[in-house]
Amino acid sequence: MKTISYYFNMIPLSFKIVLGFALICMIIISLMTVAAIINRPKQIQQLEAYEQKLTSISAHKVSENHYATGRNGQVYNFKITYQGIALEEVKNILSEEKINWREVNKSHIIGYDLDDNIWVDITHDINTKDIIVKLEKDR
Repeated sequence: MKTISYYFNMIPLSFKIVLGFALICMIIISLMTVAAIINRPKQIQQLEAYEQKLTSISAHKVSENHYATGRNGQVYNFKITYQGIALEEVKNILSEEKINWREVNKSHIIGYDLDDNIWVDITHDINTKDIIVKLEKDR
């Protein structure tokens, strides 16, 4: 009767290397997914606290969408749509914080809050006249 080690020794070395590499990759991806799931409540809490800074314009809020992006859903985002408000108004409300702003064009501004490590993306949709604020927690 032949043992398992006999059959294992019959497998070519290249196949063993590929199988080992695939196993290591699966373990790493699984650990990253678990870490993302563990960190998600903290990210959501920080984004909700940051969203409270926009309460003065909450009457203009039309919709709110929450979703995860990035590899294994590591980055959590809030996408908030406002109507009847100017892009500069939203920027001025958020400028009370320590944010570095960068203007992509006249209808798109990106900022990074240095204290809270949150990306702020403000876009003016020309077709619908909506202001879309996207909050993204930095990893």
